[in-house]
Amino acid sequence: MQPHTRPVHETPAATSSTVDGVFLYDEPYLMPTGQVPESVLGLELMASLHRATCASERERAVWAELRAIGVDWLEYGKVQWRGGRVEPMSFLRTYSPPTWSAAYCANRFWETDSRLRPEACAGVPCLWTVDEEMGRLGHSPAPGSTAHRMFGTLAACGVGSGMTVCLAALASGQGAVMHFLSRRADLHWATKDALAAALLLGVCLNEFISKHTLPVSVKSLAAGMSALQARIAHCVLRGLSDKEVARSLALSQYTVDYHLRALRHRFKVRNRVQLAQAIGGSEVSLRT
Repeated sequence: MQPHTRPVHETPAATSSTVDGVFLYDEPYLMPTGQVPESVLGLELMASLHRATCASERERAVWAELRAIGVDWLEYGKVQWRGGRVEPMSFLRTYSPPTWSAAYCANRFWETDSRLRPEACAGVPCLWTVDEEMGRLGHSPAPGSTAHRMFGTLAACGVGSGMTVCLAALASGQGAVMHFLSRRADLHWATKDALAAALLLGVCLNEFISKHTLPVSVKSLAAGMSALQARIAHCVLRGLSDKEVARSLALSQYTVDYHLRALRHRFKVRNRVQLAQAIGGSEVSLRT
């Protein structure tokens, strides 16, 4: 079963955007801290995410896991629980069906998303099919409602069934929602082994993004940074020298110097210390 994705050697024209206040980003926007905790070395998937030297290597690792599970896509988002309601903050759209993340946010489908059942929000994996959900909706609410349009849009994206998993951080009221999506209209793919592998992938990916990458920043997008400039800016926040930035990102020192000058001009500062203060003082983290 082949996932619907662009070739990993292509560089997306844009790696981030906002839709109705929700931040959408791609793998190239994530920047690992470079610190590999000993606790993950026993998990091959987790170790492979840390060993990856670029976004395309992480993509290959995740797509391979999705193929092994027997699903076609993974919809991954950070959310906030407010009074029993789920409000999305960000989506990693690399592994989602094309156009789905933007459509989900533009139509505010989360307000009527029946995949987010109470048991799913409590951490229990929930299986569903598009046909069953449409049948359950019946005529209440009426056809043409947001709920019907959501599953109609999913079907148009090629999705037939899926599994929903929520991971909550109770102290902060934030967490992650993951939907493993299959083209199949039935749930024959959802064997016990497949569900266990999906849970492991979800936990590993969430752990990696939440704790071992620098925060996804709305400020970088608002300031008009490119993905590369955002990664260089994060290196500045970490206190890396020009030479260390170049080595970390596999760039020439000339390229690093060029982008640092552009960043100083963008933030209207004169030196590296002021640049770090300008970036650090205005970061808006979407990390849980």
